[in-house]
Amino acid sequence: MPPQKNAGAKGSKRVTGVENKNSEFIESYIDDVKRNRSTEDVYIARIIRKFGNGRMEAFYLDAEQKPKITQVAIRGSFRYKGKKNVWIEIGSIVLIADSGVSGSAEFAIMATLAQEDLDLIKKYIVLDPRILDVTNVDSQALKSNEKRTDGEFAFEFDNDAVEEEDVNIDDI
Repeated sequence: MPPQKNAGAKGSKRVTGVENKNSEFIESYIDDVKRNRSTEDVYIARIIRKFGNGRMEAFYLDAEQKPKITQVAIRGSFRYKGKKNVWIEIGSIVLIADSGVSGSAEFAIMATLAQEDLDLIKKYIVLDPRILDVTNVDSQALKSNEKRTDGEFAFEFDNDAVEEEDVNIDDI
């Protein structure tokens, strides 16, 4: 029998080109962080709101560790057919890059981070707890720099406003 000249089991390919681009960008970022190379204009951010038309709102800390909220564009390969392989949702942790163009196209989502990638990045840099708190989407609370005594960021809740009443279950 002659040897097989085509790709063989084409359906068995597990990793798409979009996933390869995503993982290559993350690997190069982690390598730059490990070797103390410049990661200027690349930030770790969290998606806090969807706008539509390939745009989202993201929270990140700039080079001076000031909290910022900005509009980011989804990279072209992460849209259309590629979006099912690299899903971006509210609460997703992403890498964004500054394109140097001012306006709404200033930042673009370059990669989405999985939990394994985050764990590896945490070994080399300290991440702000506000970026990792996926439940908080309030822009005013994210921009505040109030800290507790133990160094964590604080949120105060007014417990006096809620009065609890004794409820008799038999009356229901």
